[in-house]
Amino acid sequence: MSTLLIDHLWQSTLFVSFAWILTKALRKDGAHLRYWIWFAASVKFLIPISLLNLLGSSLGTHVVSAAPAGPLLLAIQKIAAPLITPAAFIIAETPVASDLVWVVFAWAVGCTGLLIRWWVHLRRAHALVRSAVSAGTVESVPVKSSSRFREPGVVGIFRPTLLLPEGISDRLTPEQLQAILAHEIGHVRRRDNLTGAIHKLVETIFWFHPLVWWLGSRLLEERERACDERVVQMGHAPQTYAQGILEVCHSCLKSEKSELSHMAGVSGADLTTRLEEIMKNEVSTRLSRGKQLLLATCATAALGLPVLLGLTASLEARAEPAKAPAIEMLQGKRVKLDFDKVEVRSLLQALAKAGGVNMLVSDKVAGTVTVHLEEMPWDQALNIVLNSQGLAKREKDGIILIEPTS
Repeated sequence: MSTLLIDHLWQSTLFVSFAWILTKALRKDGAHLRYWIWFAASVKFLIPISLLNLLGSSLGTHVVSAAPAGPLLLAIQKIAAPLITPAAFIIAETPVASDLVWVVFAWAVGCTGLLIRWWVHLRRAHALVRSAVSAGTVESVPVKSSSRFREPGVVGIFRPTLLLPEGISDRLTPEQLQAILAHEIGHVRRRDNLTGAIHKLVETIFWFHPLVWWLGSRLLEERERACDERVVQMGHAPQTYAQGILEVCHSCLKSEKSELSHMAGVSGADLTTRLEEIMKNEVSTRLSRGKQLLLATCATAALGLPVLLGLTASLEARAEPAKAPAIEMLQGKRVKLDFDKVEVRSLLQALAKAGGVNMLVSDKVAGTVTVHLEEMPWDQALNIVLNSQGLAKREKDGIILIEPTS
């Protein structure tokens, strides 16, 4: 399990590095493109590459005729071999159970603390919505007004509500107010609260990884810029919109800290940089063919390559006859196991033959395992293999029955 987790973490970190390079290549294009690239890097933490490999392997089991992999697929396999995680890897030196318990305990404490923090913020947000006064709708989005909130913001994921500070129309000109409202409606149309909640889930699970929090900053930055670009593209004057943002921020400085700090608002991210980009209004609205091809290639590689690798590996495994491992019984009924990606069924049969016992293996037992066990008692080696694969044994009439635990 620790090996799988380490593989997943470094693969996700590598994915973030590629995302950073890609966003640099698109720095003069729309912020919404960079936002979705960063969001894909965030979601990658929830989807291990080994899961995509497994999907490809399962597709391979439904292929009737398996042809040998071509030179291109073999080359791809060699290049991306480090991205393929073995089904299991057993070593004789297992971590001390007490150390593992403390690691899990520390992780659980961090997760619990963040969950409590998010829950408190959500409770405050819903309390504010309930206490606010209805103020009509804007583009079919319900609007409420509250004196407890000094900054416009959007609350809710599936039924969003736009909250406006009480008396905001007295502080802004009609043109400024319309631009600010267009910004908030942009958050609703983009489902920013939903994607933000998904990233909060990533932060909760992987709170110990610094890149996860850095990703959150990038998402907030590009989210606000994307809504800024939308406002200007709708025809609102950049100077009028920028003055409206400054007036909102001035009101926020005079008030208490916002109770909706985790919801989509108008004053988030680096304000100075945002205002400069609003006034310049130099964003390219159309991607070049080269950049379109780059995005398509990256998306195809990110999703298709792991599935393809799992598929070709499955086809090769089916095309080659399974080789039964040979296990020699050493003195004192001890064995030494050193096999790479051997079928679990074949390994169990070889152990039974070496131990001179009768064994019946269930048809539900499948998969491969990479095992390296130094010289140890035969029955101990058998138990280690069974535990790693979620298998159980029971004896009846002198026969050892092997089957999944569930």
